[in-house]
Amino acid sequence: MSNKSLQVGGSIDKALSGKADLQSVAVLQEAWKVTAKHFLTFFPAIAGLFLAQLALLLIALQVQLGNPAIFFDAIVSGEGITPDIVEAGFMANFWSDVLSAPLYAGVSLMALNHAVGLPTKPRYLVKGFPFAVVSVVTTLLTSSLQGIGNALFPLIGLFLTMAFSMTITLVCEKRVSPLKAIQYSVVATFRKILPLSAIFLAVLVLFFISFATAGIGLIWTIPFFFNVKAIVYRNLFGITLQVTTVDKGGDGEDQGNKTEEESKVFNA
Repeated sequence: MSNKSLQVGGSIDKALSGKADLQSVAVLQEAWKVTAKHFLTFFPAIAGLFLAQLALLLIALQVQLGNPAIFFDAIVSGEGITPDIVEAGFMANFWSDVLSAPLYAGVSLMALNHAVGLPTKPRYLVKGFPFAVVSVVTTLLTSSLQGIGNALFPLIGLFLTMAFSMTITLVCEKRVSPLKAIQYSVVATFRKILPLSAIFLAVLVLFFISFATAGIGLIWTIPFFFNVKAIVYRNLFGITLQVTTVDKGGDGEDQGNKTEEESKVFNA
């Protein structure tokens, strides 16, 4: 038995120096194909993340308003929207994102598997649990900074949303600290601001179209979004696979193939 590392895509040095290869059209085309290929196994995990975030949102509204219906009635009717209700909605969304970060990390890691051609299963949603603390801290920092950016100028918040899009993946896959992940993600975004802007603009348009279909289009758009981010991450920072090989022969051949596959899925 032997172990070896395999680097797929770019690297931290290439991402920070701007030497990584990132073609917007190629990324979007590949993400579309990858989403179609893995849709049936990926969407259940996306649905699990959505339901968890919705549950956390309702709990937060319950704590703040006593009844989540107060918030939704005000939004739907357009009447009775007070500063307290707006603040409650903002804080509920904030804590929903922060507390669901381990599941968000799990979905992001699943997308990394797709980006290197490896399969996933819906139960891989919990792959982010070993990174629960660091993913929560990272999301707390990035969401807070995005909130400040939005308060100062909406375009700043929009840029920070794009610039922070790879932070969770960096802390999980590269094992860097949240502050380092933020630094790397922002610098890499500056270095590739034009292709990244084109990619995220295309995804944003797709989200608008999805909302115009009463949200039905989100069934496709959200998995597509995660796969886009994973392919961008692969091209910029690279993905390290730990491959375990076993001498083949007789019964050992099947066991060797199984071990290699498990190692790849775990480390991607």
